[in-house]
Amino acid sequence: MFRLRAEILGTEVFNRAFNRIDSLSDLRPLWPEVIREFYLIETEQFESEGAAGASGKWAALSDVYAKYKEVAHPGQPILRADDNLYQSLTDPEAVGAVLRPEADSLTIGTSVPYATAHQRGTRRMPARPPISLAEAQKRRLQKSIQAGLVRFVREAGFNVEERAA
Repeated sequence: MFRLRAEILGTEVFNRAFNRIDSLSDLRPLWPEVIREFYLIETEQFESEGAAGASGKWAALSDVYAKYKEVAHPGQPILRADDNLYQSLTDPEAVGAVLRPEADSLTIGTSVPYATAHQRGTRRMPARPPISLAEAQKRRLQKSIQAGLVRFVREAGFNVEERAA
């Protein structure tokens, strides 16, 4: 069995065990499916202004900031004033994107400095978590791992029977 754990700022958000896998020492063949699914989930999170995730729709902007933003960044939705955070969490090539696929771990995230303030909130600003996995999204990530496993085993020359989830 192998276990996949994900955390956001030290808080565990995903912990799944995969039975019947005893010794897979290099997980890199699995990561492309997971990476693709993560970026799709994050795109949905931003497009829905948080409603797609576990945290629910992001809090509205304060009246003062909303007025400022309409002048400085007209038409931009919540968390997308300059699009740096959005791009770093939806495009692995973007400035600020963090993507490190390694043999025993996968790190995906952002190095945009204000991401933590949005994820957790501050004394003056409510949390608007850009990464907030709903149960259905966690299942999608789990299925992406399973799809990667099936692809990996087939490419190794084994016959694999897929089961409906």
